Amino acid sequence: MLAFYNFGKSVLYRILSLVIAALMLLTNGLNSVFNGDIYRYESNSKVVGLESLERAQGVTTDGEAWYFSGKSSITKIAFDNQTVLAYNYKAIPKELKDNYGSAHIGGISCYNGRIYAPIEDSKKWQHPIVAVYDAQTLEFKEYHEISKDILTRGMSWLSCDAENGLIYSSHSKTADVIYCFDIETFEFVKEIKLSEPVQKIQGGDVYKGLLYVGTNDDTRAVYTIDVKTGAVVKIFDRIMYQPKLIDNFGGEGEDVTVCPMADGTLIHALDIGTLFIDANLRHYKWNV
Repeated sequence: MLAFYNFGKSVLYRILSLVIAALMLLTNGLNSVFNGDIYRYESNSKVVGLESLERAQGVTTDGEAWYFSGKSSITKIAFDNQTVLAYNYKAIPKELKDNYGSAHIGGISCYNGRIYAPIEDSKKWQHPIVAVYDAQTLEFKEYHEISKDILTRGMSWLSCDAENGLIYSSHSKTADVIYCFDIETFEFVKEIKLSEPVQKIQGGDVYKGLLYVGTNDDTRAVYTIDVKTGAVVKIFDRIMYQPKLIDNFGGEGEDVTVCPMADGTLIHALDIGTLFIDANLRHYKWNV
């Protein structure tokens, strides 16, 4: 009986491995067909199936692991892209759901041993919230409501700037300014006027005085924003855009995080594939 059980388990594992391999090939092919050429990257920490739901919104790193946000989850993954170090699959507390209608986590950031996550009452935009989690356990610690008079269309992303003691965010459609909040009190501090508008920012990370942002514009471009001057520079398009055949078909550009790695990569950009069943964390080299 035990031998039969082990045989069945082995067969099931092989079938599952083949299915995953087939999905990998299918999604890679469809992404290429509907997105055209993809900007050259060094490697891709790719997942398919249910696992992609946990990596569909945001990404950040503390230099020791990846942290991903899903619509209502936060997961900590080792750099091997397989080992789950911690998870919180119900990262939006009942208190926030009941009192504010909180329903959606966006692009996240890491600061001082904690994960900072923007949470929205999706499509209502009455209660933009920053939730804070312990980076080791992903346990929810506290939350702070941000003025809806400033972020009038919710808070789809944020980025922590430790050097300047600020949290950055912007409007989700067209960003003419970056809004700055105190990293300790969460009070509004100032605006950074941008040299040109940036469309559909999904997330960002601060590195050496520059805010790197990933977008879901036509080419899912990655930009830098000088946090002192507001100067905007497009550094690369993630895809060479092809018109979508069907509305909302073709995947989405998501968050980016910046961290120098042993393989020479620096920019790590998250996207969701054409069928929305694969998540890709692509690793790019870039000279600063």
